[in-house]
Amino acid sequence: MAENKPEILQRKVGLFETIAMIVGLVIGAGIFGMTATITGMTGPSVFIAFIVACLPSLFVVLFEIQLTGTLPVTGANYVTVTRVLSPFWGGIISFSAVLALLAANILVAVIFADYFIAFVQSFNPAFAMDGRILTIAILVLFALINYLGVSLASWLQIVFFLLFVIGMIVFAITGMANFDPAKLTPLFPKGTIMFVVAVVLASYVWSGLLALADIGGEVKNPRRNLPLALIISFLIILVLYAIQPLALVATMDWQEVAKIGNPAIMVDAGRLMPGWGLYIVFIAALGAIVTTINALTWSASRDLVAWARDGMFPKAVAHLSKFKTPDVAILIIIIIEVLGAMIAATIDKYALASVLASSLITIILAWCVFRIPKKMPDLYKKSLFKFNTFWRWFTYIGALITSGIILLSGIFLDMMDENGDPTRFPWVVLIFLGSLLLGTIWYLARRAYLKGKGVDLDRNMQKVADATLAEAEEKLSA
Repeated sequence: MAENKPEILQRKVGLFETIAMIVGLVIGAGIFGMTATITGMTGPSVFIAFIVACLPSLFVVLFEIQLTGTLPVTGANYVTVTRVLSPFWGGIISFSAVLALLAANILVAVIFADYFIAFVQSFNPAFAMDGRILTIAILVLFALINYLGVSLASWLQIVFFLLFVIGMIVFAITGMANFDPAKLTPLFPKGTIMFVVAVVLASYVWSGLLALADIGGEVKNPRRNLPLALIISFLIILVLYAIQPLALVATMDWQEVAKIGNPAIMVDAGRLMPGWGLYIVFIAALGAIVTTINALTWSASRDLVAWARDGMFPKAVAHLSKFKTPDVAILIIIIIEVLGAMIAATIDKYALASVLASSLITIILAWCVFRIPKKMPDLYKKSLFKFNTFWRWFTYIGALITSGIILLSGIFLDMMDENGDPTRFPWVVLIFLGSLLLGTIWYLARRAYLKGKGVDLDRNMQKVADATLAEAEEKLSA
């Protein structure tokens, strides 16, 4: 019996939209949500912490260039692990990836609520509102936008991307014009250990780079555009991460930044640019935050589609709406996010959960990408970006060492109290391990269930699904 033609996502996303998505994924929560927290940990050296934190992500860029050039499909990270390493690890990593994406998205939505409330209070100090209402509202809004189609989501991504980049540049230039070197002394007021802690937490703000590969099935000419977009985006992000925190701590005392919290940049802009500065930074923050929410919702739902194609989830999860978007997957994502938002954890806890999950994914995925030439030789031949043996080893070892250090440091950070002593119960680590355990239980239960129906889940996960193969080989230059 002939099979129906596989249902695949449409390639409507160009190079510029892809760059807008990557920069939005990475910057949103980083600059406007984590700067104050990290400044409180390390003082004026916050801008150095952001730069140093890019090192693990440099290796992510190197292996994602190889991955997206070889397998530009929906859920590419998951597909690669299951085909190259094993279905078991693919099943476990799937749940870890969801933890990373959803924790990051909730964090960004919480930051949106903080900024919105602070902005309104600048005009009406008596204004009060439960931030969880706004957090849930913005998550639901962008789930709806993603449901309505890729074209709408990518168009909004470009608009908000331009808004926040322009706003960040205006603030940085104004900050440099009012630069006060005295505010940068001492550069490391809390010592080396707290600087290292700050770098670990700052590594969260680069974790969005991993999510790009998951939308590979919707990018035009992906074997060219995905690697190119990664390189361009990395350079843009590095510059913005250096200049904006520097402009902030060079114009506002670092203790004040830490005390004010997330809206510190907005408060500083109001002082440096009276009248219109507050609006410029609020619009920039709004643009940065919503681009991240939009892109993370986009990426997370595509992961679920990849799982459903293999049978890890029921096939219905891969269903596409009349807008050619994964409606069931988006619904599942928003339900989990709403439940997570109701927990109302602190920002650093959401960030740490994302750091732990992303570090583990990076270590495993780097090894899988290293083995792609042997495991997927036919697809690898189609790649426009092929690394020689030295650079493949360099990428893998670099990712292993840097992400391994971040992972171990993150575990210690979860136990550390205000004095730097490991006295706290590591409940974020416990949740992280719980997600891995849940992934293991789900994989084993799903495999046993399908085996009873005569379906071999491992076999499905080791071959490339028809829809995935179609995305990898059909009209890639369209």
